[in-house]
Amino acid sequence: MRIIFSILLLSLYSGSLFSQTIPLPERNVNAYNGAQFVNVITSLALTPREDSIYYQVINGNIPDFQRNLIPITITKTINSTSYTFTYYVLPDYLAIGCDTNYFLCPMTPVLAQKICNYINFTLPTRQMVNDIWAAATVKLAPSTIPPSSQMTTVPVFNQHNTTVWGQRSSVISSNPLGELVAGDKKDVIISNSIYSAPAPDRVVIYGWHQLNGTPIQPLYNGHESLYADYSHGIRLVQQKAFLNTDTTTIDAILQSSTLYSLLSDEGVISLPYYPIPVVTVSTPTSFAVINESSTSLRLLFSYDSNVTNYKCLLSTDGITFGTIVNLNPSNTVITGLTSNTIYYIKLIAENSTTTSDTTEVLAGVPSSQTHKVLIVNGFDRNSNGNTHDFIRQHGEAFFYNSYSFSSATNEAVINGLVNLSYYEISDYILGEESTADETFSNAEQTNISEYLKSGGKLFVSGAEIAWDLDFKGSTTDKDFIHNYLKAQYAFDAPNNQSSTYYSTSSYSGGIFVQLADFSFDNGTQGTYNVDYPDVLTNINGSSPCLFYTEFSTQYAGISYSGLFPSGTTSGKLVYLGFPFETIYPEQSRFDLMEKIIYFFENEVSVNNIFDENDNISIFPNPIINNFSIEIKNLKNEKHQLSLISIDGREILKKVIIPDNEQFIENIEINVPKGLYIISISCKEKLKIFKIQAN
Repeated sequence: MRIIFSILLLSLYSGSLFSQTIPLPERNVNAYNGAQFVNVITSLALTPREDSIYYQVINGNIPDFQRNLIPITITKTINSTSYTFTYYVLPDYLAIGCDTNYFLCPMTPVLAQKICNYINFTLPTRQMVNDIWAAATVKLAPSTIPPSSQMTTVPVFNQHNTTVWGQRSSVISSNPLGELVAGDKKDVIISNSIYSAPAPDRVVIYGWHQLNGTPIQPLYNGHESLYADYSHGIRLVQQKAFLNTDTTTIDAILQSSTLYSLLSDEGVISLPYYPIPVVTVSTPTSFAVINESSTSLRLLFSYDSNVTNYKCLLSTDGITFGTIVNLNPSNTVITGLTSNTIYYIKLIAENSTTTSDTTEVLAGVPSSQTHKVLIVNGFDRNSNGNTHDFIRQHGEAFFYNSYSFSSATNEAVINGLVNLSYYEISDYILGEESTADETFSNAEQTNISEYLKSGGKLFVSGAEIAWDLDFKGSTTDKDFIHNYLKAQYAFDAPNNQSSTYYSTSSYSGGIFVQLADFSFDNGTQGTYNVDYPDVLTNINGSSPCLFYTEFSTQYAGISYSGLFPSGTTSGKLVYLGFPFETIYPEQSRFDLMEKIIYFFENEVSVNNIFDENDNISIFPNPIINNFSIEIKNLKNEKHQLSLISIDGREILKKVIIPDNEQFIENIEINVPKGLYIISISCKEKLKIFKIQAN
């Protein structure tokens, strides 16, 4: 009668009984096999070892044969009512690797519970272990290793794994992988004894049945919860189960005063899980939003073992975030998006016990085209007015000018999550980042230097960069700003007066010619008060492009095109001494970005005051140890001469004021052989000569 009833129930459940699988991603073909993973974790301490195990499991690195769960069906009459109960278990103890090379992986109950929480599974009780052994079609004889201090080490884990594989492989021809196996490990179980012992927390173990059905290991809770030895196995059990024709959970049955005996010989188990220490989830700081396809964006995260889920809050205006998409560390693509639309994204990280604060805002544009632009938010300073969403002003300006973009936090670039070299243009948002938070750390300076040396195009804006790097900076900082940002600190604010001057004008002959004057925020225009915009001096071959309107020689921006020190490919730079996001009105931002993009994408040079009839010449060329400059018809006009090496270093700077209408000055130099550039500026105009030194 019991068998007939079970068959009837099976027909009622139809496909449900035979379609239960473990909810993990497909295994990556390049994932570690068992032996490789053993090599990775052998020298690791417990915490990093378990972090590595967790990462492998949640990313799907388990053998394929463990993906299809095995149903265990029991029938029992309780209080004159007959019940048929079916639950689903892993075919063997949890392993890492592939079908041909896997590692049955001992772990602490804390990690096992963490994995269970992630996929909504649990562990078996003592009674369930007995039922699983009875149902197993492959019963292996326990293989023990003499007790020693090495029992909890990976080499001994692997020794036992090799022995068990020898046993299992000997019967594979008659009992293929995927059949239910028992006898190869003890079980870490759910029990009231988890909580019955005094502190500290305990692991409860049971089983390791001999071929006669007698377990070697009685129920035991003498080890602390951070203990795991070679004999411990993790048999995952799906929470979802079937009671007659109804869906229920393992926990619900164990906590039921009526039905507990279906699964427990200990009575009701009111706390059917291991305690997991409350771990505070840090707010993600290292992440990126990159283009995946015309309808999707991929999020990149620096790995955090404490995070099991990310809530992604989406917006198309950067202000109202009405859509929430849940991602986990192994599935980080947001799909179903509208092509060529800006999506703003902020994150909340979660685990089973806590959630993080909301992150800064990043953004991206789903596109079928490869993105040329990466916007990097480096404005982390918690100053008044920093809303951590200035990607809006930067992104909208690129998008208005028909450029899609990806974005990243500066920490993501530092950590190597995003590579600047993949992008033709990089835009660094530095706002009012200053000395306390560092505008550019040493690691960032290295990244950006390499980017510029290899031909990258950098747009950077911020009110405290020169103050931080040049006025307050180290020797390394000064070298970076002088040779790679091509600027020098002049004043802390126009005319050294804070909160006074808020407008800029284009520099005659610079890259922003015919650009209308514009202003930046004094605190009344929706961003923040830029009370200390840096005044810059152009050096090492750079040219002014903006000045503070009231002071024509106090520069608000500089540009540069050419080789950077030790560079191999010509790069480009636009550096503003005030934050781009604070420019208003909006159209002024769009117009300025248009000029920046045009400069980056085209061979643009400053307008020359000197045409072919200007009567300014350099001779001889090639030169040996000296050269002469001849200036005609420009008596008493101040000329600034710079000699610049091909790698962008300024070797000589000299002021020349002709004292007659046909002036000649001889200049002695001692430089290595090679190509050099001489720039001569007069009345905000510039002329460039290329000379060869022999």
